[in-house]
Amino acid sequence: MDFEFDRSTLDFRAEVIEFFEARVTDKWTDGPRESPEYLELGRALDKELIDRGWYTMHWPREFGGHGDMMRYGTLRELEGYYRAPTYGGHGRFIVGPALLKFGTEEQRRTFLPPIAAGELTVCQGFSEAEAGSDLSAMRATAVPRGRDTYVVNGTKLYVTFGCYANAMLLAAKTDTSAPRHNGMSLFLIDMPLPGMEIRPLVCLTGHEVAEIHFDDVEVPADRLLGEPNRGFYHMTTALNYERAGVDRPARMMAALEDVVTEAKRRDRWGTTARTLAGELAAMLEAWRAIAWRVIRLQARGEVPSWEASLSQYYRKECNPLLGELVLEAFGIDAVLEGGGPLEFLVREAFNNHGQGGRLVTRNVIGRRGMKLPG
Repeated sequence: MDFEFDRSTLDFRAEVIEFFEARVTDKWTDGPRESPEYLELGRALDKELIDRGWYTMHWPREFGGHGDMMRYGTLRELEGYYRAPTYGGHGRFIVGPALLKFGTEEQRRTFLPPIAAGELTVCQGFSEAEAGSDLSAMRATAVPRGRDTYVVNGTKLYVTFGCYANAMLLAAKTDTSAPRHNGMSLFLIDMPLPGMEIRPLVCLTGHEVAEIHFDDVEVPADRLLGEPNRGFYHMTTALNYERAGVDRPARMMAALEDVVTEAKRRDRWGTTARTLAGELAAMLEAWRAIAWRVIRLQARGEVPSWEASLSQYYRKECNPLLGELVLEAFGIDAVLEGGGPLEFLVREAFNNHGQGGRLVTRNVIGRRGMKLPG
């Protein structure tokens, strides 16, 4: 069986490698993501991708793309490997595909062009204090007021890009009497709006996220994305575009290569460290294969389901393994270097709660992939 890409994709891969090799800098990996310096680097790189027609190349041609998922997957994989910064939030990867699938023509004309131009930065308002891994437990509400307005109340937590985004994909309960997985709707809203309070939060890894409080925030009814009260199903479809990102195993493979190089340089390359590195490298190859399977499904116009969750589960298994390798190789030195890259990897090893916990992810794989009873 031939697992190689076709000549056109390989030629494009070589072009992208040349592009990143000419621009990669230590500043891409120094310091936390979402810092002002990182975001400015991301803004500059996004503009170059836009100018080359690469930024939203996976979108249909009528909205500025090429409709070429294989080239898009190649670009995203190399963005991950070179740990390229970005400013664009979730618009390019999640909201754009969601608009193409669920949005009205007016919504597509309104939002897709500024996303593609790098002018609209979108965050996700999904997680809450008691509804992180189980989004069906969210309590934020969007109550209709007449025919033209919804009034939103509640709090969203750990909102990535929330401190500087100018739009949000918001999930809220529109029918509180419905069963848990029903009665939820999605909205694409401007930021900030009157009654919205944005508070920065700094995570263990140094990433800056936000807590966003809604106090009688009025949202126009034409910002409803998809069918009312079907938001949970629209939301899980949108998240599947993010969970399977082919950039993630590539990013971790680059980090693994850095750890191995540094361990050898410091003469910390012992038997246990080599064993852990080999195990992680094998898992990353499996993860990469699953992520590319999702790309192939999307290229055929299909929506990934359990495959995206399996890709996400690999992240939750590989993250702590990389942290274990760092501690095995460098010991206490890894966390005494004052915010260096090794300490970041140890901290990142605890970042396994996003996009659903391990047990929730395993349940999705079991129900949707293995057809086990719920």
